[in-house]
Amino acid sequence: MMRLHVGIDDTDSKEGMCTTYVGAVCIRRLKDCARLLDHPKLIRLNPNCPFKTRGNCSISFSVETENPREVKRIVLETVEELAEKDPSTESGVVFVERGLERLRAYARRVVRELVSLEEAEKLAASIGAEVYKWRGEGRGIVGALAAVGHPLDGDFTFELLAYRRREWWGKPRQIDPDSVAEMDRRTFPRTFDNLDPTTGEIRITPHTPCPVLYGIRGESAEAVLEAHRMVRTLEPVDFFQIYKTNQGTDEHLIEVSSLKEVRPLMSVIAEGEVSKNPRIIKGGHVIFSISDGSAELDCAAYEPTREFREVALKLHAGDRVRVYGAAKQREGLPLTINLEKLEVVKVGKLFRKLNPTCPSCRRRMKSQGEGKGYRCPRCGEELPPGSERYVEVERDLREGIYEVPPRARRHLSKPLVRMGRVY
Repeated sequence: MMRLHVGIDDTDSKEGMCTTYVGAVCIRRLKDCARLLDHPKLIRLNPNCPFKTRGNCSISFSVETENPREVKRIVLETVEELAEKDPSTESGVVFVERGLERLRAYARRVVRELVSLEEAEKLAASIGAEVYKWRGEGRGIVGALAAVGHPLDGDFTFELLAYRRREWWGKPRQIDPDSVAEMDRRTFPRTFDNLDPTTGEIRITPHTPCPVLYGIRGESAEAVLEAHRMVRTLEPVDFFQIYKTNQGTDEHLIEVSSLKEVRPLMSVIAEGEVSKNPRIIKGGHVIFSISDGSAELDCAAYEPTREFREVALKLHAGDRVRVYGAAKQREGLPLTINLEKLEVVKVGKLFRKLNPTCPSCRRRMKSQGEGKGYRCPRCGEELPPGSERYVEVERDLREGIYEVPPRARRHLSKPLVRMGRVY
């Protein structure tokens, strides 16, 4: 009896399929020749990867078997059968028997960085892993190896994925929304991101032509299974699979000590002072700038984040903030952090200038121009520059951490409910 670790990545395209489905089918086809040792793993990789399909996920599972050759045959035939034949789909499969400890640091880097195919292949060869590639360069090897090596030994969550029968693929998903609302009421916060709290929009169903009917995320396998049993569907569920995952953990974020460390395609936690007031640009997006003396960066709250944008609009130069998000660089635009969360560390004082009142007739005086003092429009009395006064303005903003709504949340972003903080 031997242990074998299987990793799979990049079997989908923008037109369909899902790597979690391929993995789940493999597991079912292996039931007569292998024993699954634990929940399979769903690992979300660097969300800034420029050649990702959608959620940039890879999967792995570990089995005990007396017939490793048969396990490999079934897995490879299943990937060949189900993976998209699109030129952009570069599927990869790895079989690993030993050396898992050497994959740990690599796996965490793949979640945060862009790792080359060459590095992945060299590492695979050094531990004696078998590597199989389809189409193109077979970049799926990078994620497949990371999924095998990721220990999921710190923060982790679970996701139950229910799959559709093939004849329903590509059709509108048929789920009773009232049952989802009731499920959320009874299982939140043990499950999360089932609904958008401000709109009631169902968030467990994808909007792509993939085989997934719905996915429920939660703190334990028991919680997502309980929630699954409450969901009523108006189409048959083919089968479901529970994955252990790094979703909702913020694992992709790197805390930097200064803004000058931020580079394109990094996901960061960075702190600074608001240096340019928020402004709304075309499309309804809100942009403001922060600085820490080492660099100045733009921060963006995009239109789909809805009420989150309203928080950003309340910021003012001098406020201290901590920002969470991906650093992106578009041609002709400055490096910008696309916000996932925003922490208002300190609300600065804001003052409004008031022109002086006339000492003779008590009317509000008018400015005669910068540095020229003030003149009463009624009696003509004048006062010198510096006669104005400043009053503090009450701020409609409180210190605390704010997040984008579930509809705009990245798979890896940690919801505030998992941080024990809701504002």
